[in-house]
Amino acid sequence: MTRRLLSATLGVAALASVSIVFPARAATLKVDDDGVQCPGAPYTTLQAAVAAAAPGDKIKVCPGNYGGQVVINVPLKIFGKAPKPKTCDTLAALDPTRDSIFTSPPVAGLGGIGIDVLADKVTIQGLAFTGAGETAIRTDPANVRFALKNSVFTANANGIYFHSAAGSKSTVKGNCFHQNGTGVRVGYGLRDASIAKNYFFDSNVAAGIIIDQLTPDTNDRIKVTGNRSTNDATFAVVLGTVDSTFSKNKITGNPADPNAGTAVFIGGNNTRLAITGNTITTAATTALRFDAFYFPGYPPGGPSSSVSVSKNVIDRATRHGIYLDSFTGEPSLVSSSISKNKVLDSGQGGAGDGIRVDDPLATGPNSGNTIDGNAISGSANHDCHDPSTANTWSNNTAATQSAANLCFTGPANGVPEP
Repeated sequence: MTRRLLSATLGVAALASVSIVFPARAATLKVDDDGVQCPGAPYTTLQAAVAAAAPGDKIKVCPGNYGGQVVINVPLKIFGKAPKPKTCDTLAALDPTRDSIFTSPPVAGLGGIGIDVLADKVTIQGLAFTGAGETAIRTDPANVRFALKNSVFTANANGIYFHSAAGSKSTVKGNCFHQNGTGVRVGYGLRDASIAKNYFFDSNVAAGIIIDQLTPDTNDRIKVTGNRSTNDATFAVVLGTVDSTFSKNKITGNPADPNAGTAVFIGGNNTRLAITGNTITTAATTALRFDAFYFPGYPPGGPSSSVSVSKNVIDRATRHGIYLDSFTGEPSLVSSSISKNKVLDSGQGGAGDGIRVDDPLATGPNSGNTIDGNAISGSANHDCHDPSTANTWSNNTAATQSAANLCFTGPANGVPEP
């Protein structure tokens, strides 16, 4: 027997002795509360289906009413049927004959969490959530690769407590947050995450999005982009971020809402945050406010730095367009740039500045900032306002200013603040 033939014979024998094992195909488990929409579905509750699921399985939630508390501790995908998120501003009443509705317990605290995600690689898609006394969904800061898509949240204290670990991307994308206290809330660490292309309507207690810092951990590499906000009390509160982006969001405020406030509130401890390409219209008070006194972040807190505010359009704010606050003399923004923004017709409530730097103690706490190339016009008081000499103003287009040669060659003019 030739060497080549012997090798071929041995190879065939070796293959014959090896059993080839293929991975099991993921199962799809069906849930139907009453057996009408999906006859024969073996589960009537979401928790029962989750308990039976193996890693990688899918759970189809048929239209109906579901509720209670659910703990997810294996990777899986849950999908159902919900109203289209783009109808968020005019959301119709949820209907269990066509919508997969999950009602969370209506109590505060741990008992008011609807779905608790304690695993990697979990996707929730196309469900409608309501009634949560604490939050409809909570994700744990130790896990990664969570995805929330095309779902609707209405009348919850909070829509989702969103957290994730570093290394793999987690996303909240294409959802509707309708008349919740807060839509998306972060408190204990969010990394490598995206909050994108969601619709927010009438977040009526706190804000559409709150990225808070309740521990020393920062919130790293977050992208808040392409969201649409209408009539939210506040659209976003942002604290403790590093290397993050807030961009291309469209925000329309409601000055008639007595509970409404700042459209975008930037608190303490942000570093290398890019705020770019946003449109903020008819903010109920100030459009974009930096303030380290309220929402200071984890103690001791501090100003935001190395922030870039560029190419935003701010139109008809009731109070100020861009505001660097200093409530008691503390710095809120240092060593940053504000450039190439359009700030139009600020002070619709009768008083307000286009770009305002506060300095109540005349010590220049908001210092080292470059304010360059902005187009500011139509402000009730000053287009440009800065009582300190601690910042560099250059190449701005404006008509009124609080100090000589601030935005253009010439004396202070405009109407003083009341």
